[in-house]
Amino acid sequence: MNTLMVLSSAFLGFFLGTQITEAILIVPYWKSLAPNDFFQLHKTYGKKIHRFYAPITIVATVIPLTTSLFIIQTSNTMQWIAFCMGIFTLAFFSTYFLYFKKANKSFANRNINDNQLNYSLKEWEHWHWIRIVFETISFVCSLILLVKN
Repeated sequence: MNTLMVLSSAFLGFFLGTQITEAILIVPYWKSLAPNDFFQLHKTYGKKIHRFYAPITIVATVIPLTTSLFIIQTSNTMQWIAFCMGIFTLAFFSTYFLYFKKANKSFANRNINDNQLNYSLKEWEHWHWIRIVFETISFVCSLILLVKN
């Protein structure tokens, strides 16, 4: 159980760090670009960004969920914290299917006209910060589990 808790905290912390970096460095850069430049950049790097984030997202989801389920089944004292970690892990993971998958595809296919791009990037940024809040709560829960154990 200790190993799972350490791995959960490590992967959630790493993932959260990458997401915050994206929010404060990459997204403002995207928003500063002219529409043609943004769409060209996305065409060039969109798949690379996906290939970077997909495995990190999967590991930062599977390990904490496994940890949550294990703690819920085996512990009498940390179940609520483990449950919260699991719920917020599912919450951040679900944002991909609820929003990001379609939004990223619309950028890749350039289904957004130039006048809509600024609004779409602001919406993307908003969803990204919501995701970061979910990740932060999950990460804090993982740290509490680690300390209490």
